[in-house]
Amino acid sequence: MIYLDYNATTPIDPAVADVMEPFIRQHFGNPSSLHPEGSFARRAVEQAREQTALLLGAAPDEIVFTSGGSESNNMALKGAIADSGRRKAHLITSVTEHPSVLNVCRWLERQGHDITYLPVDHYGRVRAAEASAAGMICDKITTDMNIR
Repeated sequence: MIYLDYNATTPIDPAVADVMEPFIRQHFGNPSSLHPEGSFARRAVEQAREQTALLLGAAPDEIVFTSGGSESNNMALKGAIADSGRRKAHLITSVTEHPSVLNVCRWLERQGHDITYLPVDHYGRVRAAEASAAGMICDKITTDMNIR
């Protein structure tokens, strides 16, 4: 999984701003609408999806644009568990995770899933032995999500 949340802390690259500028000032139609402005915006979104997929070596239908990191974390965690095919999954995280991850984990717990919250040392690191003991190496969900 490649997670791209660089926008939250970094200014927009000038080349990106130049490409976006017409959609901010002129063509601000809802890409889900059927009217001409919406159709124009939809074509631009799909072109961006195709360009992103090409850059990442992915298929366009594998590219999902979200509003930000919290929505992305929510989709990634819930999606990985749904894709696992398990009625009751086990997810492992650390106690220092971002609230957008911890909030989803707490919600998943209320849905009956097992969540392990690993402590960290004074450097903020998870101890490998604790991760292994929690099942991190063997668990399908964490393997699918490329957590090491």
